[in-house]
Amino acid sequence: MIRPKLAFLALSVMSACLLIAPERTTTLAGGAVQLQAPAGYCVDTMTRRLSEDFAVLAPCATLGVEAPVPDVVGLITVLAGAAGSGTIATDEIALRDFLITSEGRALLSQTGTAGDIRILSTQAFDDQVMVHFTDQGTPPLDGLQNEEWRAFRNIGGRLVTVGVRGLAVAPLQDGPGAGLLKLVLAGLSANETAPPS
Repeated sequence: MIRPKLAFLALSVMSACLLIAPERTTTLAGGAVQLQAPAGYCVDTMTRRLSEDFAVLAPCATLGVEAPVPDVVGLITVLAGAAGSGTIATDEIALRDFLITSEGRALLSQTGTAGDIRILSTQAFDDQVMVHFTDQGTPPLDGLQNEEWRAFRNIGGRLVTVGVRGLAVAPLQDGPGAGLLKLVLAGLSANETAPPS
């Protein structure tokens, strides 16, 4: 019981400077990609305001919303690529095979160092690739674990990248980490009403 409370406290501290009310849904890439946060998660609108192509999702309770803490606590990043970039994910096997090469592992690394990455598992299906790995480099945010679940998916012709990490004080295990990643993927869709790029 202590570890989840420590995790919740650490995540609350990371989000304490939020000044804008968080939301459950948002769009990326000029409205071309729709994102629905998993249950218990909200969009960090302070981060979202800085870029139309990038979003951070965190438990709503850490972002100023009165809500229960979700069963799986982590930090989620979502990045939408340029129009046409999603074609790379239409050959899922080639993308999966690339990620296990030195160049692919460097792409996964926060520092661009292939040697920091150890691939734990990969999956490729339905215009998407999922990879589970550890990164011995500096995490993208202090307090996050070095294990990550990442997915690359074609959404409306754009390559959308989703990353999930838990907290170092209460790291996610494979089942919950992969499960949270799949929930985020299920909340992504192309916005058919968005203006053409």
